[in-house]
Amino acid sequence: MRKNQEINKAVAILRKKGDLVSLEQASVLSDRLNERSVFDKYVAGVAEADRSEGIYYACRDAARFLKGELTLDELIPDHEQEDDIEPVEEMITITASEFRELLRRVERLERRAGLQKKISATKRKRVEDISTDDLISQIDACKYIGCSKTTIKRWADNGFITGYQKGLNVYYSKRELNRSVVVKEHRLNRKEAEHE
Repeated sequence: MRKNQEINKAVAILRKKGDLVSLEQASVLSDRLNERSVFDKYVAGVAEADRSEGIYYACRDAARFLKGELTLDELIPDHEQEDDIEPVEEMITITASEFRELLRRVERLERRAGLQKKISATKRKRVEDISTDDLISQIDACKYIGCSKTTIKRWADNGFITGYQKGLNVYYSKRELNRSVVVKEHRLNRKEAEHE
């Protein structure tokens, strides 16, 4: 069996050619059809009047390429001019929880590599820098979000949310909290935990 990179390169070349036979071959490669499946699709599953021997043999060659019996030169003899084509990227699907875990891992790596600068308490914005109509205290913000004081401080220190300092007290903008990705993620995690 061919590697995905080789298959994707062949698919890209065939799609760029764009003729009917090439597109059918690309379809066989994308769907990872074997010779039996190609026979069923292009011979057994088609009325005799609609069959195309040329398409069947070309698609059978694509299946043989997948199996490793043919080289790319044998499958697409004129591909030398097409070498600069980027292979089609393979798409994968992951769950929302897997995605969130990947984001957490990336953030952890960025912090360790020093790519995310920590915001110290002295770098917090002053209350005078923003309108105070939607500011809430740290305790109220924790209740509003449903998180601990440690969590909200960590988010502020990592720059995920903004803390506004007035004297010794820290305040948060309700509007900013509602737009924050970490707050939305935290609320989503809490909902999922409640439903389990």
